[in-house]
Amino acid sequence: MAQLVITGNVATMAQGATEPPERGRVWIDGDAVVDVTTGRRRVAGFSRATEVDVGDAFVLPGLVDMHNHLAYNALPLWTEPGRTEPWLHNKHWPDADTYTESITEPAWVYAKACPEALLAYVQVRAMAGGATAAQGWPTANRGYRTVMRNVDAEDVGTGRDDLIYTSVVTKTGEALATAVRRMAAGSGFIYHCAEGRRGSRVLADYTDLDRADGLLPTLLAVHACAVDADGWARWEPAEAGGVVWSPLSNLLLYAETTLVDDARARGITVCLGSDWGPSGTKNLLGELKVARIAADHLGYDLTDAQLVEMVTSNPGTLLERCWHRPVGRLVPGALADVTVVRGRGRGDAWTRVVAARERDVALVVVGGVPRYGDSALMTAAAAPPSFTATVGGRRRRVALPDPADPERAWSWRAVMDTLRAVQQDPQQAIATAQARASAGPRFAPDAELELFLDMPDTRRTGRAGPPKNPDTVRIPPVPSLEHDAAYFDLLDAAPIPQGVLAPLRARFGR
Repeated sequence: MAQLVITGNVATMAQGATEPPERGRVWIDGDAVVDVTTGRRRVAGFSRATEVDVGDAFVLPGLVDMHNHLAYNALPLWTEPGRTEPWLHNKHWPDADTYTESITEPAWVYAKACPEALLAYVQVRAMAGGATAAQGWPTANRGYRTVMRNVDAEDVGTGRDDLIYTSVVTKTGEALATAVRRMAAGSGFIYHCAEGRRGSRVLADYTDLDRADGLLPTLLAVHACAVDADGWARWEPAEAGGVVWSPLSNLLLYAETTLVDDARARGITVCLGSDWGPSGTKNLLGELKVARIAADHLGYDLTDAQLVEMVTSNPGTLLERCWHRPVGRLVPGALADVTVVRGRGRGDAWTRVVAARERDVALVVVGGVPRYGDSALMTAAAAPPSFTATVGGRRRRVALPDPADPERAWSWRAVMDTLRAVQQDPQQAIATAQARASAGPRFAPDAELELFLDMPDTRRTGRAGPPKNPDTVRIPPVPSLEHDAAYFDLLDAAPIPQGVLAPLRARFGR
């Protein structure tokens, strides 16, 4: 397997962000970090390794997005017209008048008519924000390849499919008991839980877990913003698991967010997730800035170093309990995922990382393979066949295989032309989707790829399905990869956050 040595200001995150980055080298062999060194010391057996020097940039463990719904990320921000009151919970807004036409139907058409192009777009969008791994991949009628690490399905070479379970659907009765038994046996459970305003009925998701003895170290509760301080106090520190915080989505929908300080006081590990296109940031660099804004607004006791931990060593702590391999840290034996970021502005390294924009992401390495970055660094790192794209005003190379020929790079123009063709003629795209579905046995190993949406739609009896009237389907233009003026204009027009998120535009320097 290929060997790669990356030289720069290395933040190992071995003990979290307790030590500042130090000039050094990360030694990678295949999908494993072999060593991290400082000074002139070299590691034996790397005489033929590819070496790349990233200068003064920060070399971090690959950023991990612990909550997303990737199938929806070709859609822009959404707000229900005329609504100024916060939604009560996540069973509430899927019943909005414009939800189906604005979210479910467009996402369904992309997922069925051009799933390969959709997966390409959402991966480049995530890597543009420094992510090497993400949770929330769509299920499908057959397997499909990703260049990013799939938190939901990663087997770390074991061949096992039970390391982590995920659920968007609320569990009760025997289904909840089964989930608890799996956690007790060591499997992770990433669970949408108590998503809504405090005092709303979805708190029962959390109290039911508590009664079922499900507040365990391998639980990763997504959102849990309805949980009050007394609820967090019920999670015993000896059994502390994790919570995934998505502050922008919470504030945009509910005008409230997770009581992070109360969770941390119980020893619960907090991670960040950028959620999804309709109510989230575009990537983890956006969510880091929202977390900073929310923490300052709400008086949470969080440093920038602790925010960086929420996208590196914190998810690593939780995932290692299930994967039994170090991740989120650059230490011997760790998974070989690396993100290189140029610091922005002044302050210590952590403040400069939190301030970074898409243009500051220099290199993204997944499983020891350079997948995204500056053209010069990708060339120096001996990246696989790549296409070019301009992101954040910089020319990038992206190593994303063509689904028709994995030995060749896909074309960014082909990806975007495919998505735009669906957007411009959804009726033809629906016909294409129908033709793909009828081409042969739906679940055959060589069937045309079909993605399944994971979010509810209460106007469609709870499940996302095909448009009831294809002639009326309208799909908005595909958003840019970076946080831009169009994104901030939509965010500023959203009334529910009451201006709390307005500083985000300035933090991106626009």
